[in-house]
Amino acid sequence: MSSSSHNHSLAYRAEVDGLRALAVVPVVLFHAGIAGFAGGFVGVDVFFVISGYLITAILAKEIAAGQFSTLRFYERRIRRLFPALIVMFAVCWAVAMFLLMPQDFRSFGRSMVASGLFSSNILFWAEGGYFDTSAELKPLLHTWSLSVEEQFYIVFPALLLVLLTKVRQWKAVLTVLLLASFAACVYYTPTDPDTAFYLPMFRVWELLAGSFVALSIGFFKIRNDALRSAAAMLGVALVLWATFTFDASTSFPGVNALFPCIGAALIIAYSQQTVVATVLGSKPLVWIGKLSYSLYLWHWPIIVFAKYYLMRELEISEQYFVVALSLAAAYLSMRFVEIPFRDRKFAADTRSLFKMAAVPMVCFFMAGLGTYFANGFPERFADPVQAMAMGARDTNPQRRDCDGRDVEDIAAGNVCLVGAPGDKPTFAVLGDSFGDAMMPGIAAAASSAGRQGMVLTSSGCYPLEGVVDLNKHGDVSCREFVSASLALIQKTPSITDVILVGRWTTAALGVRFGVSAKTGWYINDTQSVESSYAENKRVFDRALTRTVTMLDGKRVHIVSYVPEQRIDPPRTLALCAYLSRDCPTGVSFAEFEQRHAFIRETINRITLEKNARVIDVGSKLCTDKECAMVANGTMLYSDDNHLSSTGALYIRDLFKPAFSSKEYRASSNVVADKTRH
Repeated sequence: MSSSSHNHSLAYRAEVDGLRALAVVPVVLFHAGIAGFAGGFVGVDVFFVISGYLITAILAKEIAAGQFSTLRFYERRIRRLFPALIVMFAVCWAVAMFLLMPQDFRSFGRSMVASGLFSSNILFWAEGGYFDTSAELKPLLHTWSLSVEEQFYIVFPALLLVLLTKVRQWKAVLTVLLLASFAACVYYTPTDPDTAFYLPMFRVWELLAGSFVALSIGFFKIRNDALRSAAAMLGVALVLWATFTFDASTSFPGVNALFPCIGAALIIAYSQQTVVATVLGSKPLVWIGKLSYSLYLWHWPIIVFAKYYLMRELEISEQYFVVALSLAAAYLSMRFVEIPFRDRKFAADTRSLFKMAAVPMVCFFMAGLGTYFANGFPERFADPVQAMAMGARDTNPQRRDCDGRDVEDIAAGNVCLVGAPGDKPTFAVLGDSFGDAMMPGIAAAASSAGRQGMVLTSSGCYPLEGVVDLNKHGDVSCREFVSASLALIQKTPSITDVILVGRWTTAALGVRFGVSAKTGWYINDTQSVESSYAENKRVFDRALTRTVTMLDGKRVHIVSYVPEQRIDPPRTLALCAYLSRDCPTGVSFAEFEQRHAFIRETINRITLEKNARVIDVGSKLCTDKECAMVANGTMLYSDDNHLSSTGALYIRDLFKPAFSSKEYRASSNVVADKTRH
């Protein structure tokens, strides 16, 4: 993202600034949510190629002239990157201090520390995916690309110096590096797309693609004007095709990243003195191209804060407004920050420049750490607001220790035990993150009944035998987790009761509702011949039947489903109270029942066929009008779909039958269909 603007070491090419515009505009429009630009994220890949080209061209020229200086290189980087970045940090921290709820401000503080250290890509990789809904609440998410670039440029200048001056086969070395990075990217994208997206070793090839153009590796000269124009036009077509046809469901980066990267490389290599150069070199595109760094810096925080304040997605008029506001902020940043600080008259000596950059960055580092360790300064808000907001942190305190044990631990019986102390576990909880969220309530009910049980939960893993989540691109670790867990339960004779808890809506319907809404969430098993919503229902039916059958001899209790809310209750209700707005109510009972009709019917049928039992969460959380988010003034949810620890304790009485020694009859307990009463 930080490609240098024209430098005295290189002849200025207006069309490269125009190419920047072709990259940044789709990124901004995509992030703003404007229809037709679902693939706008490929603009970042175009920027990587531009950056690799410009930086390599400058370095190669200096090395050839014997004028290369590591100090001078980083001085240029600081002048280019830091001033606008520092101002953006300052404004974002001030707005976040005023607006963000404690949990979100705490996360912001951590991301500011990582961004200042140019390692935010690693943080966001650890936190989740670029296309996750939670990503929309991270004002500094866009700094991931700056971090990738700077991590590359920590190594690349010295490497290029050695290669060009000491290694005869330097082209072969660079080619091997590019191909190795690309191969790793292609290999990891299907199974671990977040890793391939965020980490530099999987993105190096994109920067090196620009380097290849600068060093004339693989890009031979075309003397025929018509052929050069055709090559450049092909490049434009590839970039635009990716922009307009890719979307969040596209496997990316992987092979698909070739299209924008090859397109950008072709434009840079062959567009000079062609119609493409004329168009890209036009004044409007060049003007936007010169704004591109500041526009990239400012557009994302503006969009995030706007959505956060409004507590909803942007309407069409608002989408265009935030784009216009981003352009205005970018112009002011370029005019009053970028240009003055790029002038060597300002902080003329290197020591002064480094001090100028280091002091504010250290301040932001300390501010970010303080914000994180102060838990987002909840005291900024009145007690009622704090009480609502802190529901986001009211999660299972044993999650870190107990959730997601690996297969080897499970096989060895090395799992968490909850409930009353005892010699042997008498029940097990098999579930995903919904099971983990309910553990405080289950543990409390078990303790009251004098029962001890195993915790076999793994977030993101449906407790369904033989199922593969296709959204995880072929990863079978969840299938292995469930298989190992069932094997442990089967070989533990002291276990008489098994509680199954899962996010059944996603598994059975392929759709997530509420804040985390997402479609196309397909599952398969060995009998699947297609991936579709209809197949999801068939797989859910088969897999739940198989799972209960494998537990023959145990008393099986299937937890029905937690009402998924349309909002994030802790954040939204706290923000409503803070901004003195009318707060939304919980999801209507009619909508809740409609969503879960198939799941209710399937669970009821299986429980009757297999002599299992249902634990009906809706009976406790819902009236005939709505499903509550708050009870007795306390928050029941930690996000839009998981119960908080308080919420889990609120429903603990529902688990008492699972620990009762009374006669076990499934027919006495099915999920009630109140819509038919």
